[in-house]
Amino acid sequence: MAIGPMNVLVIHCDELNFRTLGCYRDLLPREQAYVWGDGVAVETPNLDWLARNGAICERFYVASPVCTPSRASFVSGCYPQNTGAIQNDIPMRDDVVTFAEVLRRRGYITGYAGKWHLDGPAKPGWAPNRKFGFEDNRYMFNRGHWKVLEDTPEGPRVKARTAQGEPTYGLDGADSESYTTDFLTNKTIDFVKNHVGRPFCYMVSFPDPHGPNTVRPPYDTMFEHFDFQIPRTAQKKGEALPSWAQTANGSRSVSLRSGKGS
Repeated sequence: MAIGPMNVLVIHCDELNFRTLGCYRDLLPREQAYVWGDGVAVETPNLDWLARNGAICERFYVASPVCTPSRASFVSGCYPQNTGAIQNDIPMRDDVVTFAEVLRRRGYITGYAGKWHLDGPAKPGWAPNRKFGFEDNRYMFNRGHWKVLEDTPEGPRVKARTAQGEPTYGLDGADSESYTTDFLTNKTIDFVKNHVGRPFCYMVSFPDPHGPNTVRPPYDTMFEHFDFQIPRTAQKKGEALPSWAQTANGSRSVSLRSGKGS
């Protein structure tokens, strides 16, 4: 029996440590899997199911630790120096061909929601003119780690705003519909439902868990019972650190109960 074109759904998170996924903790020695304290872990049953019933990458490394060049490499398969986006806020070159463009040319319905960071300094920068194959990019924004979003007659926007109307990272009013992770998830579900029967490619890029380290209830308190420890790698003396890490020595601390990091 012939198998038709496979759908492609890319779920992308910002600064998500692989140890926070159960499917990867299962591959590690206990002292490496639980670097924040023995038994300290977030349960990820749905992602673990995908790993068990699909494939899991054991040797997958980003081309750069910096957001823009890493994203450019991910969507293009090219090294950062070949995309033009060699550091944050530098736009990707017009001639770069993404996996979405390849699939679009083959008849796929394509789209993107969430943080993009490949269109220069625009912030938020909704629905960039350059789509790079992601045809439905209404919910694509260029930069920012916004916490609350909303639809308006003029299109999506950041819901949390200053008295002067400027978008902020505030959490006021965040719920299961407007909190950014929920909002983008719902848009992804809508896209999938609306394109059943046709091959589609959709990428959703959540700005979380990148800072600011704040979340909506009940996630802001549900892990308070854990006794979080600072990983041993963050406790090294200054003389044991490479030169690029010297400024961080002695300044790393995290308070998860307050939802703030420093």
